[in-house]
Amino acid sequence: MKMSCCHFRLEPVAVCLLALAMLSGQGGAQTTYYGKQIGSFPTGQAGLDGTVYAVDANRLQIVGFSFDGSGTAQFRAGSTASPSGVEGVQVPDEQGRTTPLGVYSNGKLVIALPAGTTVDSIKWFAVWSQNSNLGHVTIPDNFVYPSPRRIGQFTRYAHGVRSGEVTILNAKSFRIESLHYDGAGPEGFFWAGTGSSPSRFGFKVPDHRGSFDQRAPRYTGQTIEIMLPGDVTVYDIRWLSLWCIAFTQNFGHVTIPSPADLNVPPLVEDVVIPPRALDNCVELSRDMQVSWTLTGDSLEVELAGRVEDGDYMAFGPSGCDDRTCMVGSDVTVAWFDSDVPRAVDYTLRAYSQCSGTSGVCPDNRVSGTDDNVNITGRQNNGITRIRYSRPINTGDATNDKVIDPSQNTYISWAIGPINPSGVAAKHHTRVQAPWLQLMFGRQAADECEAINSEAPPPVTPWPTRYIKGDDVTNFTIRIGPTGGRKGYEAITGLPSWGIAWFVNDLLIPELELKRGYNYTFIVEGGDNSSIPAQYHPFYITDDPKGGYVQKTDAEKERVRVFAGVSETGMPTAAGRYCEYTSPNGDTSETSDTFEAYFNTLQLQCQPGQAARFTWTPDQNTPNLVYYHCFTHQYLGWKIRVVDEFTSGAVGVRARTLAVVGALVAGALSVLLSRA
Repeated sequence: MKMSCCHFRLEPVAVCLLALAMLSGQGGAQTTYYGKQIGSFPTGQAGLDGTVYAVDANRLQIVGFSFDGSGTAQFRAGSTASPSGVEGVQVPDEQGRTTPLGVYSNGKLVIALPAGTTVDSIKWFAVWSQNSNLGHVTIPDNFVYPSPRRIGQFTRYAHGVRSGEVTILNAKSFRIESLHYDGAGPEGFFWAGTGSSPSRFGFKVPDHRGSFDQRAPRYTGQTIEIMLPGDVTVYDIRWLSLWCIAFTQNFGHVTIPSPADLNVPPLVEDVVIPPRALDNCVELSRDMQVSWTLTGDSLEVELAGRVEDGDYMAFGPSGCDDRTCMVGSDVTVAWFDSDVPRAVDYTLRAYSQCSGTSGVCPDNRVSGTDDNVNITGRQNNGITRIRYSRPINTGDATNDKVIDPSQNTYISWAIGPINPSGVAAKHHTRVQAPWLQLMFGRQAADECEAINSEAPPPVTPWPTRYIKGDDVTNFTIRIGPTGGRKGYEAITGLPSWGIAWFVNDLLIPELELKRGYNYTFIVEGGDNSSIPAQYHPFYITDDPKGGYVQKTDAEKERVRVFAGVSETGMPTAAGRYCEYTSPNGDTSETSDTFEAYFNTLQLQCQPGQAARFTWTPDQNTPNLVYYHCFTHQYLGWKIRVVDEFTSGAVGVRARTLAVVGALVAGALSVLLSRA
């Protein structure tokens, strides 16, 4: 529902000044927020002074820290009743060093606890010199350290505003998942303030670009992060809104909990928690390594690789006991989701995209559980490292493999893209040796060198191909390879599963069809639903993703289907399975043109009949629709529906034009050579 705008406005500058005055006046922006206070060091001995705050589970902040540098002092933390030089662990200083503490005068330090130690696992934090406790603070019983806070979704009032979960990351930052906004608000900005609900008495919050000056852009499902301006924190505001300054209208908002109900981290300079080295390391390829330590029944794993942004690393036990095979594998798919490391437990039930309970699926989508915990990660100098822990026996015999530390285990691994839905797409790099085995309980050994492989060279993409539906009214639809970086990815800007639609022997061409014309689609995408990798019913929709069967009922209500699906939601256009394959391996990287690439492919068709249907776009058909696969996402591309065809060559397949052009060019070359 669109909201109408009111008939008065305040000048934006006046509104912002008024709002900031409110925060700095009687309402009062609170004093600097350092985290949740633990306590203060007793003053006097060795000039020690300072107050200790918990930043989050792993970090402390010491404000006003003073120390005369005497002796060989160090920070220590422990879980015994009182400080001890024997019990507990040494805590590195603010620069990650374990050398004796120097001289400090009213300093502010952020301290990272060692890996495996958290604020709620210790009872004291001390400055310790040789055999002497110079001073300590005691962590109260049942102490709850600050952590990010989920606060719900944006309300939906106008301009298509909606979102996924909104999270307060720290005292100044928000992460807004799956944000939608049409960008059409005349002066739409992120807006925050006090009071029980959004009002004109607020102030601008910079958008994800850090911009105050430009109105909020259109959002189509992106996950963004924004930060409150100046000294304002979440403890000073009660709501965050998408707001029209010109007409004082709230397009949608979230409510901020009261200060008494908030316990979020402060904003501090990032401190890298020093990771400990794992016991073992093996090179899987020149671009990827795996390290691990076995502790009891828990396996701690680190995957490291030179991977592109948006690419995952997958690793885990093979699906076969006597060799490496993909189907049946129990792998972890690890990647950075913006700045957040992910390590998701997957089961590989079929060589296909996840659809229903089949394909390459996260365990929690197929009635299993994600058994990975303690996920951390870092990116430095082009290398991505993600660490996680998993049990060697999860107790889930359906989705997980039992790892016997004393036996060699065949391994599956791969590198590939994460699609826009956050699910693993088909790999582009994978294990080559079918005999790769690891013994996870072996004697510790580091067999890895530094990863220093170069990034792949840039490629020149193939141009998008077009088919006009004036003389061409029959379309043969088959499955084929995506053409890697030069094909599907370059045309759409999206990752693929590794297969895509070929229409009249062209890789995802853009179709131009006219309203009132009858078009026949001859579909050979596979009709055996028991083989998900070869079951690709064809349909036409206004949804740019496809994969209708994967959608929830609510998602299905938001899209329109024009052909290929019955009124009961079942596919109607499948047909026998025909696929273009690369018998000698994929040559897309070395093929300068799609024509050269196509000539390396081989068509293989199974027995059976093609499916046929006729579609006539009409006045109710939008100008832009898509052809897609009913069971899998991101296999097709665009159909532009017109009232009159655009000018230019018509009625001939783009590939035919290219071949004719090549023949003409060759003939001219011969004639010129004889002249």
